[in-house]
Amino acid sequence: MSAFEFFSVALSFVLGLGVTRLLLGFVHVFRTREQHKPHWIPLVWATSVFIYQVQFWWAVFELNTALTQWTHAAFITLMSHTLLLFVAGALVLPASEQRDHDRLLDYFDEDGRWAILALGAYSGLSFWTNWSLFGMSPLSSIGALVAAFLVLAIAGFFATNRRLQGAIAVAYFVMAIFAYIAMAPAQY
Repeated sequence: MSAFEFFSVALSFVLGLGVTRLLLGFVHVFRTREQHKPHWIPLVWATSVFIYQVQFWWAVFELNTALTQWTHAAFITLMSHTLLLFVAGALVLPASEQRDHDRLLDYFDEDGRWAILALGAYSGLSFWTNWSLFGMSPLSSIGALVAAFLVLAIAGFFATNRRLQGAIAVAYFVMAIFAYIAMAPAQY
Protein backbone atom coordinates (compact mmCIF):
# COMPACT_ATOMS: atom_id res chain seq x y z
CA MET A 1 0.00 0.00 0.00
CA SER A 2 1.41 3.38 -0.99
CA ALA A 3 1.57 6.33 1.41
CA PHE A 4 -1.22 8.05 -0.50
CA GLU A 5 -3.46 4.98 -0.31
CA PHE A 6 -2.82 4.65 3.43
CA PHE A 7 -3.59 8.29 4.05
CA SER A 8 -6.67 8.39 1.84
CA VAL A 9 -8.14 5.39 3.69
CA ALA A 10 -7.52 6.99 7.10
CA LEU A 11 -8.88 10.32 5.92
CA SER A 12 -11.92 8.72 4.27
CA PHE A 13 -12.72 6.80 7.44
CA VAL A 14 -12.89 9.97 9.54
CA LEU A 15 -14.68 11.95 6.82
CA GLY A 16 -17.22 9.13 6.42
CA LEU A 17 -17.94 9.22 10.14
CA GLY A 18 -18.36 13.00 9.99
CA VAL A 19 -20.74 12.87 7.03
CA THR A 20 -22.71 10.08 8.74
CA ARG A 21 -22.97 12.07 11.96
CA LEU A 22 -24.14 15.17 10.11
CA LEU A 23 -26.73 13.26 8.08
CA LEU A 24 -28.03 11.64 11.28
CA GLY A 25 -28.42 15.14 12.68
CA PHE A 26 -30.51 16.17 9.66
CA VAL A 27 -32.66 13.04 10.09
CA HIS A 28 -33.11 13.74 13.81
CA VAL A 29 -34.19 17.33 13.12
CA PHE A 30 -36.71 16.04 10.58
CA ARG A 31 -38.08 13.33 12.88
CA THR A 32 -38.51 15.66 15.84
CA ARG A 33 -39.86 18.62 13.88
CA GLU A 34 -43.21 18.44 15.72
CA GLN A 35 -41.63 18.41 19.22
CA HIS A 36 -38.62 20.64 18.55
CA LYS A 37 -39.21 23.57 16.22
CA PRO A 38 -36.59 23.66 13.42
CA HIS A 39 -34.85 26.89 12.47
CA TRP A 40 -33.14 27.81 9.23
CA ILE A 41 -29.89 29.27 10.68
CA PRO A 42 -28.54 25.96 12.11
CA LEU A 43 -29.67 24.16 8.95
CA VAL A 44 -27.74 26.61 6.74
CA TRP A 45 -24.61 26.12 8.87
CA ALA A 46 -25.10 22.34 8.73
CA THR A 47 -25.38 22.47 4.94
CA SER A 48 -22.20 24.55 4.80
CA VAL A 49 -20.39 21.91 6.88
CA PHE A 50 -21.65 19.23 4.49
CA ILE A 51 -20.35 21.20 1.50
CA TYR A 52 -16.95 21.43 3.17
CA GLN A 53 -16.91 17.71 3.95
CA VAL A 54 -17.75 16.75 0.37
CA GLN A 55 -15.29 19.29 -1.08
CA PHE A 56 -12.45 18.08 1.12
CA TRP A 57 -13.20 14.45 0.30
CA TRP A 58 -13.17 15.31 -3.41
CA ALA A 59 -9.90 17.22 -3.01
CA VAL A 60 -8.19 14.13 -1.55
CA PHE A 61 -7.72 12.94 -5.13
CA GLU A 62 -5.37 15.88 -5.72
CA LEU A 63 -3.11 14.91 -2.85
CA ASN A 64 -1.58 12.07 -4.82
CA THR A 65 -0.01 14.57 -7.21
CA ALA A 66 0.08 17.71 -5.04
CA LEU A 67 2.34 16.21 -2.38
CA THR A 68 5.52 14.67 -3.69
CA GLN A 69 6.67 13.58 -0.25
CA TRP A 70 4.51 12.32 2.59
CA THR A 71 5.83 13.43 5.95
CA HIS A 72 4.47 12.97 9.43
CA ALA A 73 3.80 16.72 9.59
CA ALA A 74 1.80 16.59 6.34
CA PHE A 75 -0.18 13.61 7.61
CA ILE A 76 -0.99 15.28 10.95
CA THR A 77 -1.86 18.58 9.26
CA LEU A 78 -4.24 17.02 6.75
CA MET A 79 -5.75 14.67 9.33
CA SER A 80 -6.38 17.72 11.52
CA HIS A 81 -8.48 19.19 8.71
CA THR A 82 -10.53 16.01 8.67
CA LEU A 83 -10.95 15.98 12.44
CA LEU A 84 -12.13 19.59 12.46
CA LEU A 85 -14.73 18.76 9.81
CA PHE A 86 -15.85 15.80 11.90
CA VAL A 87 -16.20 18.00 14.99
CA ALA A 88 -18.14 20.63 13.02
CA GLY A 89 -20.49 17.96 11.67
CA ALA A 90 -20.96 16.37 15.08
CA LEU A 91 -21.77 19.63 16.84
CA VAL A 92 -23.88 21.64 14.41
CA LEU A 93 -27.06 19.56 14.82
CA PRO A 94 -28.26 17.42 17.73
CA ALA A 95 -27.68 13.69 17.44
CA SER A 96 -30.67 12.29 19.22
CA GLU A 97 -32.03 14.32 22.08
CA GLN A 98 -32.20 18.06 22.43
CA ARG A 99 -32.24 17.98 26.20
CA ASP A 100 -34.89 20.39 27.37
CA HIS A 101 -34.71 22.61 24.29
CA ASP A 102 -37.96 23.26 22.49
CA ARG A 103 -36.29 24.71 19.43
CA LEU A 104 -33.36 23.76 17.27
CA LEU A 105 -32.13 27.33 17.66
CA ASP A 106 -31.84 26.84 21.45
CA TYR A 107 -29.62 23.79 20.88
CA PHE A 108 -27.60 25.73 18.34
CA ASP A 109 -27.07 28.66 20.71
CA GLU A 110 -25.78 26.35 23.42
CA ASP A 111 -23.80 23.67 21.54
CA GLY A 112 -24.23 23.94 17.79
CA ARG A 113 -22.48 27.27 17.40
CA TRP A 114 -19.23 25.57 18.44
CA ALA A 115 -19.33 23.96 14.99
CA ILE A 116 -18.79 27.44 13.54
CA LEU A 117 -15.65 27.79 15.65
CA ALA A 118 -14.47 24.41 14.29
CA LEU A 119 -15.03 25.77 10.77
CA GLY A 120 -13.00 28.84 11.73
CA ALA A 121 -10.18 26.63 12.97
CA TYR A 122 -10.45 24.67 9.72
CA SER A 123 -10.06 27.90 7.74
CA GLY A 124 -7.13 29.04 9.86
CA LEU A 125 -5.43 25.69 9.38
CA SER A 126 -6.23 25.84 5.64
CA PHE A 127 -4.56 29.22 5.40
CA TRP A 128 -1.38 27.77 6.89
CA THR A 129 -1.62 24.44 5.01
CA ASN A 130 -2.01 26.10 1.62
CA TRP A 131 1.14 28.09 2.25
CA SER A 132 3.33 25.48 3.98
CA LEU A 133 2.38 22.28 2.13
CA PHE A 134 1.25 23.54 -1.25
CA GLY A 135 3.28 26.74 -1.66
CA MET A 136 0.29 29.06 -2.19
CA SER A 137 0.86 32.67 -1.30
CA PRO A 138 -1.29 33.88 1.59
CA LEU A 139 -1.89 36.95 -0.58
CA SER A 140 -3.38 34.91 -3.45
CA SER A 141 -7.08 34.93 -4.29
CA ILE A 142 -7.44 31.57 -2.54
CA GLY A 143 -5.67 32.99 0.51
CA ALA A 144 -8.08 35.92 0.54
CA LEU A 145 -11.08 33.60 0.25
CA VAL A 146 -9.84 31.40 3.10
CA ALA A 147 -9.23 34.52 5.22
CA ALA A 148 -12.80 35.66 4.49
CA PHE A 149 -14.10 32.25 5.62
CA LEU A 150 -12.08 32.61 8.83
CA VAL A 151 -13.42 36.10 9.54
CA LEU A 152 -17.03 35.05 8.84
CA ALA A 153 -16.71 31.99 11.07
CA ILE A 154 -15.35 34.02 13.96
CA ALA A 155 -18.06 36.64 13.45
CA GLY A 156 -20.71 33.92 13.25
CA PHE A 157 -19.53 32.34 16.48
CA PHE A 158 -19.62 35.60 18.43
CA ALA A 159 -22.74 37.18 16.85
CA THR A 160 -25.71 37.45 19.18
CA ASN A 161 -28.13 39.42 17.01
CA ARG A 162 -30.36 37.01 15.05
CA ARG A 163 -30.38 39.11 11.88
CA LEU A 164 -26.61 39.31 11.93
CA GLN A 165 -26.35 35.57 12.63
CA GLY A 166 -28.61 34.88 9.66
CA ALA A 167 -26.72 37.25 7.36
CA ILE A 168 -23.39 35.67 8.30
CA ALA A 169 -24.78 32.15 7.82
CA VAL A 170 -26.12 33.02 4.35
CA ALA A 171 -22.91 34.81 3.34
CA TYR A 172 -20.83 31.84 4.48
CA PHE A 173 -23.11 29.42 2.63
CA VAL A 174 -23.00 31.42 -0.62
CA MET A 175 -19.20 31.66 -0.40
CA ALA A 176 -18.96 27.91 0.27
CA ILE A 177 -21.04 27.16 -2.83
CA PHE A 178 -18.95 29.58 -4.88
CA ALA A 179 -15.67 28.09 -3.63
CA TYR A 180 -16.89 24.57 -4.34
CA ILE A 181 -17.98 25.40 -7.88
CA ALA A 182 -15.03 27.65 -8.74
CA MET A 183 -12.21 25.61 -7.23
CA ALA A 184 -13.18 21.96 -7.33
CA PRO A 185 -12.17 20.20 -10.52
CA ALA A 186 -15.06 18.67 -12.43
CA GLN A 187 -13.12 15.43 -12.84
CA TYR A 188 -9.83 13.75 -12.04
